[in-house]
Amino acid sequence: MSVTRFTRTEERIINRIQEDIPLAVEPFRRIASELSLAEGDFMETVARLKEKRIVRNISAIFNAHRLGYHSSLVAFSVAGADVESAVTIINAHPGVSHNYLRDHRFNIWFTLAVDGATSLEDAASVLARMCRAGDHLILRTEKLYKIGFMLRMGDDAPEDEEEDEAAVTNGTAPAHDDGEYALSAEERDAVLLLQTDLPITPRPFDAIVAEAKSSMSAERLVAIGGELKLKRIMRRYAAVLKHYNAGYGANAMTAWKTGDGRMEDEVMPVFLSAKSISHLYRRTLHPGRWEHPLFAMIHARSDAELEGIIAALEEKSGLRDYLVLKSLREFKKKRVTYFSPAFDEWKKENMG
Repeated sequence: MSVTRFTRTEERIINRIQEDIPLAVEPFRRIASELSLAEGDFMETVARLKEKRIVRNISAIFNAHRLGYHSSLVAFSVAGADVESAVTIINAHPGVSHNYLRDHRFNIWFTLAVDGATSLEDAASVLARMCRAGDHLILRTEKLYKIGFMLRMGDDAPEDEEEDEAAVTNGTAPAHDDGEYALSAEERDAVLLLQTDLPITPRPFDAIVAEAKSSMSAERLVAIGGELKLKRIMRRYAAVLKHYNAGYGANAMTAWKTGDGRMEDEVMPVFLSAKSISHLYRRTLHPGRWEHPLFAMIHARSDAELEGIIAALEEKSGLRDYLVLKSLREFKKKRVTYFSPAFDEWKKENMG
C-alpha cells in the first residue's frame, strides 16, 4: 500500500479539525487565525481534503441514547448467494450507519439504531427474516471502556488520541451523560440541521439553514449547538476522516475471550494503554454462539504494524483466544440522521 503523504500545513489542519470545529457563524476564520493561516487558504485546503475523500465529513457527533435512541452492533450469518440482497435490505434501514462483510460465520456486521418507541430486538428480527439470515446476534454494549480516535499526522503530533469526554477508564459511563434528554421542538430542529455536512464557505451555518429553508438563524443554530455540547448531548462538532485514504489502511475489529470479570479487569490496562485502539467495549455474551465479548477496534498504517499490535496485545494480556475480524468489504458508512421521518416510514412499511 502506498503511503499517503501530506504537507506540514495539511498535517496541522487535519489534526486541528478532528479535535473540534468552533460552533460559530465564521468557524473557519477562527481556526485559520489560530493556525496563523489565511482563511481562504485554510478553506481551500479543507475543500481539497474533502475532494480527495480524506475528510469524510464535518458535522455534529451526538450521544444517541441522550436523544432517545437505542443502538447495538448486530451480526448476521447469511449464505453467500444472499449477501448482496441482504446488504441492500440492511442499508435501506435509516438506523444503519456502518455495514461490513467480515471473514467469519457471522459475515455481515452492522450497527443498528432505533427510536425509543421501537424494540431493537424486533427490528433486528425483522431484518434477519427479510435477509434470510440463518442466525443473528445482538451485541449490545455491556460496558464501555473507550471510544474515540483521531488520526494524528506528523511525527510531532500529540500523543493523546482519545476523546476525553467519551473515554471511560473505570468501565462505567459518566453520571452526567446518562439518560434521555427531553429536547424542545427547536432543539430537535437544531439536531437535524447540525447533522448536515458543513459546507466549506465563510459562513457555513447560514448555508445550512438556507438549504433547509429553516426559519432558524445561523446565530441561533450555533447557540443551541453550544448548549447541546455543554449538556453532553453533542459529543463533538468535528471532522471525521476516511481511515484508508488518510494512510491508516490496515484496520481490524478484534474480539477477545476474557473469562470471568476479574480476568477482564486485570488485562484492561493493556488494552486501554494501546493508542491504536479506537473503540473498546465489552459486548453481550451468547453462550455457545458468541463467547468473545471484549471488542477492540485497531487501526494501523500497514498489515505488518497491525499484526505487531495484535501480537503485543496477546503477549501483554496473556489472552490467547481471540478473533481478528478484518473488513472484506465496506457496504455502508454514514451517520444516522436522528429525528428523520425515514424511521417512521421504515416501520410502517416493514413492521406494520
